[in-house]
Amino acid sequence: MTTRETKRPAHPAELTRYLYEKHGGRLFTFCFARLRDREEAQDAVQTTFIYVLRSLQRGVEPEFELAWLLKIGFNVCREAERSVGRINATTWEVEDMDELAAPSADDYEGPEQLDALREALATLPERQRRAILLREWQGLSYAEIADELRLTVGAVETLLYRARRSLTSRSALSAR
Repeated sequence: MTTRETKRPAHPAELTRYLYEKHGGRLFTFCFARLRDREEAQDAVQTTFIYVLRSLQRGVEPEFELAWLLKIGFNVCREAERSVGRINATTWEVEDMDELAAPSADDYEGPEQLDALREALATLPERQRRAILLREWQGLSYAEIADELRLTVGAVETLLYRARRSLTSRSALSAR
C-alpha cells in the first residue's frame, strides 16, 4: 500500500465520497464521451458510485482507483446503451421500416423492394417480427433478445430460424 492510499478513509461511505471527489469529474467525462448525453452520463456516474459503495462494503480494496472506477463506469455505460437500444427496438413498428431499412444509394433497387420487406415483416407473427427486428436492426445478441422477450435462448433461436425461413420463402415466392 502506498503512502497516498493510507490517507484514504477506511469507512466505505467515506471512501466512496473521497473517490467521488477525487475522480468524479474524470468519470463523468468518460461516461459523457460514451453516452453523448449529459443526463445519461450523470445517471451513469451515480450508478457507478452506487456499485462502488456496494463493492467497498463487501470488502473490495481497489489497487488502482481510477482504473477500477472507469471499468465499473464502462460496464454501466454499456448497459445503458443496451437499455436504450432495447427501448428503441420495442417501440419501432413495421410502418417505420422506411427509416430502418433504407438501403444505401449503391444498394437501392427501388421502393418495390422496401414494400416487399415491409409486407413480409407484417406477415410474421408478432414475436418472430420483434425477434428479427431486435437481432437484425438493433444488433442484440440472442441472450439480450431472450431477456427482452422473456424467453430462453433456445426459444429465441427457434423464433429467429422460423422468421428467417418465412422471410426467405416469401422472398423466393415474390421473385418468381
